[in-house]
Amino acid sequence: MADKKALAFLKELVACYTPSGFEQDGQRLMARYLQQSGVECAFDVHGNLHAVLNENAPVKVMLEAHCDEIGFLVSHIDSNGFLWLIPNGGVTAQTILGERVVILGKNGPVHGVFGVRPPHLMSAGEREKLAPKEVTDLPVDIGASSKEEAETLVALGAPAVVDAGWVTLAGDKVACRGFDNRIGAYIVTETMRRLAEQPLAPLNVALHLVGSVQEELGLIGGQNAAQLVKPDIGICIDVGFATDAHPSDCRTMGDVKLGGGPILGTGPFYNNKLRQLLMDTAKLEEIPLQLQVRSRASGNNAYAMRMSGGNTAVGLVAIPLRYMHSPVETLDLNDVERTIRLLCAFLGGLPANPELTPSL
Repeated sequence: MADKKALAFLKELVACYTPSGFEQDGQRLMARYLQQSGVECAFDVHGNLHAVLNENAPVKVMLEAHCDEIGFLVSHIDSNGFLWLIPNGGVTAQTILGERVVILGKNGPVHGVFGVRPPHLMSAGEREKLAPKEVTDLPVDIGASSKEEAETLVALGAPAVVDAGWVTLAGDKVACRGFDNRIGAYIVTETMRRLAEQPLAPLNVALHLVGSVQEELGLIGGQNAAQLVKPDIGICIDVGFATDAHPSDCRTMGDVKLGGGPILGTGPFYNNKLRQLLMDTAKLEEIPLQLQVRSRASGNNAYAMRMSGGNTAVGLVAIPLRYMHSPVETLDLNDVERTIRLLCAFLGGLPANPELTPSL
């Protein structure tokens, strides 16, 4: 990424703690970034972030990315001061064994660790069963010596996330917790910033940015926002499964690799004409695309937008991601930049009344 300002914004965004239901620190950062370009932002009652360009155009495009990440909630504090957590979203217990955790405490972040028994104290049979089955099998040690001490720092219901930050890998690959889906939040924000500051031509459509909440809990914010915006076109920006690290996944998810370009959702749920317009734009801009086929609606907010009760043509553009829902989600920054370029060209070139209904 050549734009140092944009890269600094991305690093700051992924450093925010944004578990489901507690997304506002990241969203406020997105709002400040857009406001520097003269774009006004507002929250709705559910906590979704909204911004709009060319508001009075008759055709509305909702460019959506969810802002929440998977995490935990404090459900119990025991007499020895250990915390016990429940998942807040799709956490797999085996991925967090021995990890650090940060809890949003009463007076700021509280750091802890997911404690594990030393192998020296285990029998051979116990060592073979080291991986826990449930998050609730893992105590969190914050250093407190009693329940009373822990309660001065942390409240029941406090959110938490794995404490794993940005790591630069070879080439343009990076790993970080929470790329699902702060990378999508970054992309929609940077796309709107560029269209506000450096449009190739005036927009013909009303562009509504939505940074939605609680996608990981059931596509909640995306549906709320779509009912409010009532878009004619909805484009969901999310992460998609890269299969290059585990080739057997190709049988269901296709050949999708990091650095191969953005993923375009393909299947009966997505609008064929909208998908073709995106493919035509990619060809014109010489941006490589990868297709990922789904036979039915999948767990992203394209589903929420289409099922919100309106007449919305939906599409999915996704960033290839390895190790989804783990502390080391990995992507290629080239795919990120290509996605922003694709969206800017597509949105800037949309006619005032795009025809997306099937032909008779």
